Amino acid sequence: MKKSGLFVCLISALVLYGSWVSTATAEDDREAIFVSREQRDLVLEDMRNFLVAVQDIVLAMADGDMATVSEVARAMGPGKGRGMGMGMDVPMEFRQMGRGTHVAFVELAQAADMGAEGVIADLGTLMSNCTGCHVTYKFVIKP
Repeated sequence: MKKSGLFVCLISALVLYGSWVSTATAEDDREAIFVSREQRDLVLEDMRNFLVAVQDIVLAMADGDMATVSEVARAMGPGKGRGMGMGMDVPMEFRQMGRGTHVAFVELAQAADMGAEGVIADLGTLMSNCTGCHVTYKFVIKP
């Protein structure tokens, strides 16, 4: 139980640190991606789904439930999002980060299928995609 509590605290600290880092700068110099309100809303919904999946994965890992980790992660694999299917004109790097995140969920699921070893490292890689994207890009509604 101590390991589970420590693990949840560690993940919480990393998430809080990541949100502090991305908001600590006074000037927002991220690259703007111009989208319609509908496009923005769909991509943000996909991102919230990523975050909910990560939360479910962390909770399942704390319980040692690798079957649930695998199931949740696999459900977020390629082709599971809706936002990028709207013909958005976005930088290739943004598109690659999004696809890379979906692929990272599948890799995490495969690691969970083999046991607990390596799952936390795969989760860290996956979260690097999330934080990298949020630090680099912002959505701006087209006038």
